[in-house]
Order: sequence, then structure tokens, then C-alpha cells
Amino acid sequence: MIASLHNGVTALKSLTQGLQVLGNNISNVNSLGFKSSRANYSDNFYLHLNDAESGADGIPSNNIQQHGTGVHVSSISSNFSQGTIEVTGLDFDLAIQGEALPNAGGFFEVSDPVTGELFYTRAGAFEATNQGFVVTRDQYRYRLQGLDGPVLVAPLDGETLLARRVEDDGKINLVVNKDGTDQIRNSGQIKLSNFLSPQYLRRVGNGFFSNGQAGQNLGGISDNIIPATSSNGVIKQYSLEKSNVDLTNEFASMITHQRSFQAGSRVVTTSDAILTEAVNLKR
Repeated sequence: MIASLHNGVTALKSLTQGLQVLGNNISNVNSLGFKSSRANYSDNFYLHLNDAESGADGIPSNNIQQHGTGVHVSSISSNFSQGTIEVTGLDFDLAIQGEALPNAGGFFEVSDPVTGELFYTRAGAFEATNQGFVVTRDQYRYRLQGLDGPVLVAPLDGETLLARRVEDDGKINLVVNKDGTDQIRNSGQIKLSNFLSPQYLRRVGNGFFSNGQAGQNLGGISDNIIPATSSNGVIKQYSLEKSNVDLTNEFASMITHQRSFQAGSRVVTTSDAILTEAVNLKR
């Protein structure tokens, strides 16, 4: 097989991976807290037929022959920039209005109540159970964690719950009526998780990221857990963060991928024509 045929095949394989990334971005344009990805391409190792050599007078020869072996997807990067904030009006729809990069203000930390495994998400669509736990709205029912364990937002004995307020700094206040008097009682503190290297987080679906298995710290978790401090963002109640996918850029990138794929396929067909002609030389 001639090298150009192999090069064309690597282009088709790599661009197919790139189109998969683009397709995933576009399909999740309405997913809460979704972060888009980008395929990064790099050239393969080179075949060195003749390297530069130093002659007797110290002048290197210029008869260099280095042939490339195609292209590959070197990595897939995640874009953690802030998505659009949408006002919903539900009291436990929470959004993180991001501050500094690399992850635009941090993540909500949630845990699996069965295994205890921790996950991180920007999709703040929560709700309160009748026991007072704050949970996500999916079937796995992860619990939102506070500074001292699970946050309980249920009224105490003798109280009537009137409203729930989540402040910018993550404090959860309950407006209750007790003995005929309206009172404000603090019931917990929302915890955010920030990472030094969020690119190392692993996507697990449902808008969740994992920092690795027990004992691992892939993303380099930060000690700062209070919203509205340092690089952590502020909490916006009655709001949700939408996907940060830019359809204009995605469609433009899809067009360039399509043209590149056509060029790669032309390399394959041209190489095939050359091989066919070589086989027919004997006829």
C-alpha cells in the first residue's frame, strides 16, 4: 500500500472523530449545564529516509527526506466557559454565575446516596423531597451537599414553611411562621467545587463530571468551597445555566470538516487509481 493511501485513511478516521464531537455538541445545544468539546488534530510521526548530516567542512547537507504518516486526534478539549443564564422562577433552580476561568466559577457537588460517589455538575435543576433533602431531578437522585453534610430544607416541628431563599453566597434561608410570627432561619450552606485543571475531569453523562475513582484527584480540586469568594462564582436563584454550545461556530466547523473529509477521500481515490494503473501495467 502506498503511503498516500494510508495518509488519506488517517484523515478520514480523524475527521470522523471530529464530526462525532461536533454532532455531540449540536445534539446537546439544549442540555442544562452542558460544556462543548473540541477535537485537536496533530500530525503523526514522520518517516526519516535521509536526515541532515554534517560534512567535512561542518556544513550540513540539505538532502533531507522526511515523509509524514498522516494525522490523528491528539486530544479532545472541553470548553468550560459560562453558558446562557435563563430565569425559570422555581426556587431550587440554581445557576452559577461564573467568575474567572478555567471553569467559570466552579461546580455543584452531588453524591450518589447508594455508593457515595461524588460527581460535579453545572446543571442546577434541583428540588426538595418531603424529608427536606435537596436532590437532582433525574432517577439517580443525587444529594446536594452542604458544608456539614446534606442540606435539609424542611420546616421544624411547629413551623410552617413560607418560602426558601438562596443567597448569592450560597446560604439557604427558610422563611417560616412559628407561633404566629414570621421568621428567617438559616438551614445550610451550598458548597461549590473548583478545580485547577478541569480538563482532566471525566464526563459520565447526565451533565455530570467525575474527578476519578476513590483516592484520585484528576482535576486538582481546590480547598475554596464558598460561593462568591476567590474564583468561585455566585449563586443565582430562580435560574438555570443553559448549554454553552455556539451553533454558528459548530455549523461553520462542520462545513470545514466536510470539505476536509472530501479532500481526504480524494487522496484515497487518487491513490487507488494509481494502484489500479500499476496493476494494469502488465496487461
